[in-house]
Amino acid sequence: MTISLDHTVRVRFAPSPTGTLHIGSARTALYNFLFARHAGGSFVVRIEDTDAARSEERFEQAILDDLAWLGLFWDEGPDRGGPYGPYRQAERLATYREEADTLVAAGRAYPCFCSQERLDGLRAAALAAGRPAGYDGHCRRLDAAEVERRLAAGEPAALRFAVPAGDVTFDDVIRGPITIAGDAIGDFIILRSDRTPSYNFAAAVDDAAMAITHVIRGDDHLTNTARQELLRRALYPAAAAPVYAHHAMILAPDGGKLSKRHGATSVGDYRELGYLPQAVVNYLALLSWSHGDDEVLGVERLIAAFEPGALSASPAIFDIEKLAWLNHQWIMGSSDAEHERLVGERLPVGTPVPVVAALAAACKSSLERYGDVPALAAAVLERPTLDDDTRRVLAAVGERLALFAELRRRAPQPYLAADEARGLLGDYRRQGKERLALGPRDLLMPLRQALTGRDHGPELHFVLAALSAGETLTRLAATVDGIAAGGDDSPAAAPAAAPPAVTTEGDRR
Repeated sequence: MTISLDHTVRVRFAPSPTGTLHIGSARTALYNFLFARHAGGSFVVRIEDTDAARSEERFEQAILDDLAWLGLFWDEGPDRGGPYGPYRQAERLATYREEADTLVAAGRAYPCFCSQERLDGLRAAALAAGRPAGYDGHCRRLDAAEVERRLAAGEPAALRFAVPAGDVTFDDVIRGPITIAGDAIGDFIILRSDRTPSYNFAAAVDDAAMAITHVIRGDDHLTNTARQELLRRALYPAAAAPVYAHHAMILAPDGGKLSKRHGATSVGDYRELGYLPQAVVNYLALLSWSHGDDEVLGVERLIAAFEPGALSASPAIFDIEKLAWLNHQWIMGSSDAEHERLVGERLPVGTPVPVVAALAAACKSSLERYGDVPALAAAVLERPTLDDDTRRVLAAVGERLALFAELRRRAPQPYLAADEARGLLGDYRRQGKERLALGPRDLLMPLRQALTGRDHGPELHFVLAALSAGETLTRLAATVDGIAAGGDDSPAAAPAAAPPAVTTEGDRR
């Protein structure tokens, strides 16, 4: 279904700062952002922090940081302000209490004195009997005199909304008309006994107060939407309902809820693992939404094409291999300068610039995520430990390695550029053919084994560019008697690079 844009679009993303930004929540934020930009509307971030016991300022900042890292910049929010603020629910408590009092005065809400023990018992009995675990309406039936007496005595009481009889129906641009049975809802709390609002009450009040025109969120909120629609109709009967779009949830590969046992689940996790924000946005957009045969899509193309009605109602399966493939495509499309910067961030502080450049060039064609850089670099930078069999093999071909050592000593610079290293290998192949009558494989394989201890790895000219002359000669000398190692007295020598270590964003600041 295509949404008719006959008014200014205002959408919101309303995270709770009780933890970091989940990858599923990030997809909801992305869909709201794309639609706001597609329609020329406003993207609002509202912090739902009425759960004072669990909400933390550090989580709010982490959520905002992750949204900014993804490029999902908001038009109004707690840090930017706007005409409908404040944008933290904890700063809007007076508004919720006023609206709750309006419902009480209209007979649409009532005090509930039930203890938590009674409510837990009701729930357990309902579940055992196979019934919806809703409230039984006990306090709704109290007479006015008893209510006044108990309130006057200071007895704690929550406020419950008196749900009218009948089902609740609303339209959804993804799923069509949705009907929620009234007995599946039950009279629900709008204000807790400490006069703080419930999630549904605060959301309904804020959506109306902030002129939200479209609500795009996961289908786990369908019952919440029914509750919020009842509240909207009771409080603001003349106001138009928002346009609802409930997208499908992201499921784990086993079909269950995506959780920590399946691996990383937060945006911060993927950031630390070395995924690019463009790739994460690209991948999340394609979950429950297709764009023909094109899969590598930048945000501008996503904005131009996005329509909430085109989202699928079927659950999406999170495929880490597909994300890794997309991330590789974005790495391949990055500039060499940006790629070198990102590789350098994963290497020890002080790694020489030529080493960073060589390692970046070496890994670009195969790298899936920047978190793999330290392990890839270690295969080059860490001195190999050769077993006895390898040492015997290399000692038997010592004249080949001695020839290469001779050629490397003739190059005066401590580090070779990749093109210079390629040229040096060309000289080695030519002289090896002329002086030793050997082909390229017989020359290059022992050299790779001596330098890295491996039969396979990055192209050899990148290995040579990443190693100083001194380190190259030291590794060759460790395999063949008679080859002088590099050292401080050698103009071409340089100390071996330290093994790379994983660094965090905070460590680099």
